[in-house]
Amino acid sequence: MTFQTAILLPSQESLLHRLQHVVLYGQQLTVLTGDSGAGKTTLTTALVDTLDDVSSALVVCPQHVDSAEIRRKILVQLLTEPVFDDEVPLPETLLRLGDALPSHSHIVLDDAQYLPLELWAECIILSQLSLAGRKLSLTMTAPADYLNQILAQLPETQRPLLLPVAISPLTLPEREGLYYTLLHRSEETTFTPREIVKDQLQRQQGTPAEVVNLLYLALHGEPAAPKKRPWPVYLAIGACTVFLLASLYWLWDEPEEMIAKPKVQTVAAVRAAGFNTHYGRQLLSDYFDARSQSYEVASKEAELAAHITEQKAQPGTKSEAKPEQELETLADGQVGMQVNAQPDLQSDETPQPQLEAKLEHSQSEALSTQTQEQQIESPAELKVAQKPVEIFAAAQVSEPMESRRRQISTALLPHPEGYTLQLATVKRLESLDATIAKLPDVNQVQIARYKSYWVLLYGQYTDRQAGKQAAFDLAQTAQLPSPWLRAWVDLSGYELQQGTVSREIH
Repeated sequence: MTFQTAILLPSQESLLHRLQHVVLYGQQLTVLTGDSGAGKTTLTTALVDTLDDVSSALVVCPQHVDSAEIRRKILVQLLTEPVFDDEVPLPETLLRLGDALPSHSHIVLDDAQYLPLELWAECIILSQLSLAGRKLSLTMTAPADYLNQILAQLPETQRPLLLPVAISPLTLPEREGLYYTLLHRSEETTFTPREIVKDQLQRQQGTPAEVVNLLYLALHGEPAAPKKRPWPVYLAIGACTVFLLASLYWLWDEPEEMIAKPKVQTVAAVRAAGFNTHYGRQLLSDYFDARSQSYEVASKEAELAAHITEQKAQPGTKSEAKPEQELETLADGQVGMQVNAQPDLQSDETPQPQLEAKLEHSQSEALSTQTQEQQIESPAELKVAQKPVEIFAAAQVSEPMESRRRQISTALLPHPEGYTLQLATVKRLESLDATIAKLPDVNQVQIARYKSYWVLLYGQYTDRQAGKQAAFDLAQTAQLPSPWLRAWVDLSGYELQQGTVSREIH
């Protein structure tokens, strides 16, 4: 009796005898089901140990396992000289190497819920496989829920090929016996009363793992819970840290000078800007000259009005005739021309009331003239407005020859029917020149684009036999390697080029 069978409980030993009978005399795929910690691995290990005359292969399936890895682990344990291909399904390999198998082989797959579905199908076929003078049986372990999913996917005619064997919960005496047996083997003493232990065992579901966890809790106690600090403490610490960092940034950070990125100037842009500036000055020169003269006249009027106001404030002063005559000349409409001074001056004996009346009359006429000038455009402005704007026609830029050739080459042709010969596939178009020079008829050459490659095609043939004969003749005459006979149906991704092909691959 081994160590595994020595610690089995009475219900587990009864189930172990049933599994032995199924392995030796059954023809079904045995699936041992139970919850986590129910003892599936313990029972399958004990089953492998008790089958002395049977060659067993025990494989524990990890998560995300590959089918080839499981096949390799099984065949290495069954075959003495493992010469096999792990990519081939298990039934095909065992049929081919049936003579190298022992008289009775047993395959155990623990945690079979991690296996791909294709391995489940192979195991079902293996359970029904008959070898000459050989016997093969399989046992798998999986949760009950996963087995129900597998059975739901199988047809009703194939569901009997699987034999579910469920692990029953441990009875209360078995739980107590397992608890105290493990406590005795641990050689430690607990101070938990028997009534408390019995009460805790009654509340369990009846799996051996729960009994082991209860014993561990009685020996070592509950693990210390990590200390939890209240969230306001962390919030206050974070706020202080942010405030400190902001203060340091505000104290030591220096404003960076904004460096304006210079605008990239080209020769064409500089020439165009200079031409536009010169043309604008010539076009608007008359307008700005007239505008500056009107500003000068307005300033002179303001100076004369201020001078007259000062003379009104001083009644005993003498007035000159020149400012009065200038104001009358401006009021008559001579805007933009030089004011001519009168040679004669009014006598100093002119009465003051007459001078004031004349000045007031001149001011009113000047104001009316200024209003009319605002409503009617000046002759200079009309001249500027009527001056025709020069229009420059841009010279048409000739299209480069390379771009024209590129436009011709991008036009796509529909694919014909039948067959053709593929002679070369290159990255650079210049590499096809040497091959094209060897061809007897250049008119049958067709160039296609496939992704970033240029493909050289030759000829058009209605059937495969004619294409093969043309390929043989072309290899003899042009001294080329064996051309590749291709059907146009297979060249749907090839873009046939029309006209002269561009020498540049984009």
